[in-house]
Amino acid sequence: MTSSRFGLWSQLALIVGFSAFALAIGQAYQNPATAYELSIYSSTPELFWALIAIAVVLSLTIAVFGDQQFRALSLLLGGMSVFSIVSLPLIRGYYFIGSGDSLTHLGWVRDVIDGETAITELLYPGIHSFAILLTDVTGFSPERSLMLVVLSFVALTFLLIPLIAFEILPREDTIVVAAFSGLLLLPVNTISTHLAPHTFSQAMLFSSLGIYLFLLYLTRADPSQSRLRITSFGVLLVFVGAATVLYHPMQALNLFVLLVLASAIQLLARWRDWDSAIRSHKTMYVQTAVLGAVFLAWTSRRPAFWSTIDAVSRAAEGYVGGAPPTAAGSTASQGASLQAIGASLPEIFAKLFMVSSLYVGLMGILVLAVLLHRLDALPETDAKVRYLTVGALGTLPFVVVYILGDVGELHFRLLGYLMIIATAVGSVSLVLGLRKLASGIGVRSTHLAVAVVLLLLLPAALITAYPSPYIYQPNQHVTQSELAGYEQAFELHEDGLTVAAVRQGPWRYNDAVLGTDETPRDAYDRSVPTREINTLNSTFAGDGYLAVTEYDRQREINAYQELRYTQAGFESLDARPGINQVISNGDFTLYFVEERVVDQDAAMAEAAA
Repeated sequence: MTSSRFGLWSQLALIVGFSAFALAIGQAYQNPATAYELSIYSSTPELFWALIAIAVVLSLTIAVFGDQQFRALSLLLGGMSVFSIVSLPLIRGYYFIGSGDSLTHLGWVRDVIDGETAITELLYPGIHSFAILLTDVTGFSPERSLMLVVLSFVALTFLLIPLIAFEILPREDTIVVAAFSGLLLLPVNTISTHLAPHTFSQAMLFSSLGIYLFLLYLTRADPSQSRLRITSFGVLLVFVGAATVLYHPMQALNLFVLLVLASAIQLLARWRDWDSAIRSHKTMYVQTAVLGAVFLAWTSRRPAFWSTIDAVSRAAEGYVGGAPPTAAGSTASQGASLQAIGASLPEIFAKLFMVSSLYVGLMGILVLAVLLHRLDALPETDAKVRYLTVGALGTLPFVVVYILGDVGELHFRLLGYLMIIATAVGSVSLVLGLRKLASGIGVRSTHLAVAVVLLLLLPAALITAYPSPYIYQPNQHVTQSELAGYEQAFELHEDGLTVAAVRQGPWRYNDAVLGTDETPRDAYDRSVPTREINTLNSTFAGDGYLAVTEYDRQREINAYQELRYTQAGFESLDARPGINQVISNGDFTLYFVEERVVDQDAAMAEAAA
């Protein structure tokens, strides 16, 4: 094929690809969510998925086989196509997304806007400040602004992962492989990192900017000049490090570990007179010291931060005293629940972490090549892989502490951060491996192989970007009518009657609707015990209100397969005398439970005992 026909073919393919993308967006926009959706994947029209698949296939084909002058456009098409998947909640008119911490973050944004809380009172005010700025500038609601904040950090990561990989190995094919690898969105694992307002998740994605500036500062700053000389990259690294503290101090700690260990490697390389590019790199002692100082200054007077430290300390005391906590207790509990519904931890691991494991393996191969001096011909690549590897390994002690101390699911949060590094370094490993493979099977066959592999990995990774029954989790879609129903319920609470909910108390919704300072959280911490939705004496002492949402029903019946609450149990609420609907709007139902029902349940429980 001549170069002119080759270019024409690429142009036509791009026209078809961008047209498919535009039609897909239109199809999704014209089919908005009208009620709670258990899965955003199955609720989105099939035509959207078909059109996006066409756009992604054409993008990857042009990037690998097409005219090089259209490569940038092909990468743009691929990035926009995958970004549209991530943006589906916004495109399809979701009122809000995020049913846990996200609701509290929404409440904090409301509190700051209403003047109830000063932004400086928050431990991590980064995403809240960003959302408030968007609300002030655009007039969007706090809910919509927070969703835009989430998407902005995803876009930043899509851009920076190929740039990080390019700084490690500055070759054109690195950009292509790393760009599509970044679109896999491996740092998001839906266990402890989410595509919803969640401060650590956004701080984790933001840290990709810190890693990129770290690599730029090493080599783009002139090492022949004074080590105390102020450089633009050095100043930017300081500002980004300080900003990371405001987004989430724990993620700033990970960046601090990277800088400390990189400085240690530089000291060791100069002291031992290593034959390495590390000796010529500019030092970062000032940046490390400033980040450490900002971290300590911000966290030293924050009780919320030190409560985590206290949890770790108490776990350590338990080990010393012979009464240790259950290591990874939450994970073990989830494993038992999965087995109860016919699933297993290996199945979930394969769905959530199979693709991530591949990139960790690729990174491991490259690290082994560095240790065996197979990259001596690429001294800068060798040095930067060493920096990032040591920085990643430096966080592993935290993983061990979090697992042994059973401190929430913080170890999975660290895994998300490590996958930023693994994605970039793994992409470099793949590029170098393909170059060696090309000498055996030919360049075209190698390109075909990498295109097929990336094409298979994309759906395998993106199908778990949002929770769905595929991974035994409910979508975190929050509807406007759900929040409106809770707002009405909380107004009724002024009568002094308890408002309870299913699985856990409705205090998160109180945060979102009324703000975090309006009512003490323990006023809304009452929930229906497991498997006792039709036995309410342990929930209420007398008259009370029970809130049941469509999210509750779909989660328990379809996502969790009636593990704790059954469909029959939910249906019994409408059939039982003494339990009456007070509010019902499709997504939210509030039941008034009369005292006689509670007395009947108590009598039955006493008789059974």
